[in-house]
Amino acid sequence: MTETRNNQVFLTEPEEKPTWKNRCIDLLKKVEKNPSTKVVKGKINNLLKEKEAQEEKLKFIEDEIKDVMKELNEMNTGNENKPLNSNILKLYQLITKITFAIESSPTDLQGYVAGNSLETFHFDTTKQSKQFIIDHLWQLMDSQLELGKE
Repeated sequence: MTETRNNQVFLTEPEEKPTWKNRCIDLLKKVEKNPSTKVVKGKINNLLKEKEAQEEKLKFIEDEIKDVMKELNEMNTGNENKPLNSNILKLYQLITKITFAIESSPTDLQGYVAGNSLETFHFDTTKQSKQFIIDHLWQLMDSQLELGKE
């Protein structure tokens, strides 16, 4: 449009209708100037920091759980090679009259059967089968029972 004043021609820009983009930009500027927006941003930052701290704690706890599970698995697999508990051995001794030597090596099975007579045994578990050892121990216990009947 042109305006004339005192014989001078001025060009003026036509009034712009606010476009959707311009309206959004204006609204964002107003929101950023709003004091409550700063408070919300501060709260969001605090929550993000708290979230990071909680994630670190969770990772630490998960690592601890993995370590404990690893130790537990090692303990469970390690018990297979350990000698029998002395309380269990005492129970076996009372029932079967068999006494096992606790101080022997893990591959040696030693002890004696006490009844009317004393019979000793010594097995190398690497050379003899479990079934052979079991049968021999039953035979020793049976022979002690037969001696008791006579």
